[in-house]
Amino acid sequence: MLMKNFVCVLIQVFASVACAQNAMLIFTGADGKVSERIISLENIENSQAKRLRIKKGDIPPNTGTLDVKFDFAKAKKGGKGYFVFSDGRLGSFKLDNAIMQERRNPMPLFGMKIGDTAFVAIVKGLKYEFSTIAEARGGSYGLYPRFHIGELGGPVYEDIVIDVTFFEGREANYSSMAREYRRYQLGRGEVKSLRDRAKGRPELAYAAESMYLRFLMAQKPNKEKIGEQNLKNEPPLKIFMDFKKTGEILRELGNMGIKELSVCYVGWNSGGMDGRFPTLFPPDERLGGKEEMLKSLKIAHDFGYQTVAHVCNTDFYSISERFDAADLSWTSKGKPAKSRHIMSGGIPYKPCFERVYKKYVSEDLDGLANLGIRGLHHIDVTSCITPWACHNPKHPCTRADTAYWMNKIGLLSREKIGGFASEGPCDHVANSLDYALYVSAYPRYLGRENKMMDKMVPLWQIAYHGIILSNPFYSTIDPFYENSARSRKSKGHLADVRARWLKIVEFGGRPAFYGNDIYKDLAPVKKAYCEWQKIKHLQWEFMDYHDEIYPGVFLTKYGDGTKVLSNYTDKIFSYEGVEVKPMDYALISTEGR
Repeated sequence: MLMKNFVCVLIQVFASVACAQNAMLIFTGADGKVSERIISLENIENSQAKRLRIKKGDIPPNTGTLDVKFDFAKAKKGGKGYFVFSDGRLGSFKLDNAIMQERRNPMPLFGMKIGDTAFVAIVKGLKYEFSTIAEARGGSYGLYPRFHIGELGGPVYEDIVIDVTFFEGREANYSSMAREYRRYQLGRGEVKSLRDRAKGRPELAYAAESMYLRFLMAQKPNKEKIGEQNLKNEPPLKIFMDFKKTGEILRELGNMGIKELSVCYVGWNSGGMDGRFPTLFPPDERLGGKEEMLKSLKIAHDFGYQTVAHVCNTDFYSISERFDAADLSWTSKGKPAKSRHIMSGGIPYKPCFERVYKKYVSEDLDGLANLGIRGLHHIDVTSCITPWACHNPKHPCTRADTAYWMNKIGLLSREKIGGFASEGPCDHVANSLDYALYVSAYPRYLGRENKMMDKMVPLWQIAYHGIILSNPFYSTIDPFYENSARSRKSKGHLADVRARWLKIVEFGGRPAFYGNDIYKDLAPVKKAYCEWQKIKHLQWEFMDYHDEIYPGVFLTKYGDGTKVLSNYTDKIFSYEGVEVKPMDYALISTEGR
């Protein structure tokens, strides 16, 4: 009788969530006035999901922001469940009053588990124009998107469309949320599996099973914050290593028996890293110039290593002889768009990506190809930001237009060099992106620390592992190096050497190294290489499930049936007859079973 009543209650709970198919729309005008209206979700033909559509013509022209609050996206303090952002931050219902919001969404989705039910909301229309907000007021939780209509600087260019899928019972978890998004991305042809992507692309196939090593060669320390630089006032170049030194390191790595390696030269270009973009060539003479760069490349190629060179399309500096103000993005106020931060090359002006594609990229890629470079061409920043709009009347672009041109650049890189890699996980370039240097920079940015959250989960990896290669955190760069500079910059996140490697394994990462002084000792690179051989085959599989099955012990499941147990505790953990040592992991394969 008790079981029957429990089942009835469970059914009623899910039915109440699934049937509450309304949303409150809260319009806040530019003048601060607020108006509200309720809208119902629609059924979608041949789908269990529900759709919210707000026609662009129904959004008042003076709207500043629009909050969309679903009836079912609510919870109470102390209730069972959690909310999750697309950057992997997960929080339980534990506070009375707090707020957490994110404008830069790596994926256009958010989700919530409430009791034994859950939902994922996927923003499919106007998806570059919202923030995700989790809010607790008086112990009542809400999770909702806020669309920044007033920031468009023009008319609303498409309908707001949000599709909501519900889950119950054992499927009510963040793994189901991420798999639903993966199904959507694959189903509409926005992405393909890594196996399909790699067909006819040897550069990608090689990258999938190789570690990634970046040489930071040179940069101008701009301590005086010189904004508009020229050849007379630019700061002196600080050289960390020249081309000759990179060649020596590559030869040592090859002689150590490291057979597969993807190598990226950073700061190789004229003026060093972020020094004179969009100028790239020639390779800076103070580093040895083209002649020494070719020698270094030859050493890499003799060992069979893949080589690429770091560039950046998002920052244009007035010191560059290629700088043309006509190519810049404009703000909605009719002024050239620029960053608030002064970089090595001065004030970074933001170009229009239509102009970047049509005027600069092809020439740059041809120049790199002529050096003998092939691999996953690394373009800094592009996948680490929300695409911006350009209000220059000669080449206007919405955020969606900018995303289109960014993907065109990625696809052209694939055609001319072999592939496209970038800094972060923002999936406006998922169509063309092959590798993300880090998915999260928690606790600093791309997943900033907040008291509402409890932990980071691999939501992005469940959606994209087996599609896009990745390294999980900024702090997991340089694994096995004690006192890693990347971990220090991440407020000591994953400071423990073994924990750093465990997190790479748990989140299905591809190891990355990036520095200059770390290469004084290459033993950690060799150690990572040996460990990598045990798990690199999993890069080809979808990640289907992840959970903390015991405090400090995590289970990751892959599409081929492989299970990975990651044990962060100081005790042996037993699972399915397998013992996992403290601060270690174990693979449970389906072979032989």
